[in-house]
Amino acid sequence: MSVRRISIITLGKYLLLLSALFFVQCAPGNVSALYKLYSPEDYVYWSEDVPLNWSDFQGIPSDTAGKYASDIRVYNPASIQKMNIFSPAKLTAFCVFDKKNSWVNKKLANDDLLLYNQTIFDIYELYTRTLRKTFDSTDFAVDDYKEKFQEMTEKINSDLKDTVNKFKSDTQSGQFKEAIRPWYNKIRHELDDLKKYKG
Repeated sequence: MSVRRISIITLGKYLLLLSALFFVQCAPGNVSALYKLYSPEDYVYWSEDVPLNWSDFQGIPSDTAGKYASDIRVYNPASIQKMNIFSPAKLTAFCVFDKKNSWVNKKLANDDLLLYNQTIFDIYELYTRTLRKTFDSTDFAVDDYKEKFQEMTEKINSDLKDTVNKFKSDTQSGQFKEAIRPWYNKIRHELDDLKKYKG
C-alpha cells in the first residue's frame, strides 16, 4: 500500500471522527434536554384544551399580609440549535406554568381570579408563538444565527413584559373584574390568529 493511499485513508478517518464529534455535540438530544428541565410533575405546559385550575397552584402563599390573592409564575424558555454549519437553525420554544411557585389564598379563590391568571398564561403563549413566527421569517447566515436569536428574544420578551404590565394595570392586578374578560377574549383572538405557530 502506498504512502499516499495511507495518507488519504488516515485523512478520511480523521474527517469522519471530527464529523462524528460535531454531530454528537449538536445532536437533537440537546433539544429534548430543555424539555427535561420542565417536568410535568412541576410544570403545566400551555394547552388550548386544558386550562389552569386551582389545584395547579401548589406553592405556599408568600403574602402573609394578605394584600394579594394569588401569584403566578410562567416561563417561556427557548433555544436555538444547528446540526452543522450547513443545516438550518432549529428553534425550541414553549410556555410553562410553574406549579410549585404559583400560589393562591384559598379564601379568595374565585372564577374571575382564575381567569385573570389564565390570561397571563395565555399572554406568555402568545409571545411564544410570536417568537416562532419571527424565527420562521428571519433569514439566518451561517454564523449570525445566535446573535439574531438573541436580538429577537430580547425584543419579544420586552414586548411580553409590557403587555403583562398593561394587563395588570387595566385589571388592577385582578381586582377590577370587569376588565378581565375583555382582555381574555382579546388574547384568545390573537392566539387564534397565530394558530399556525402553536407548539
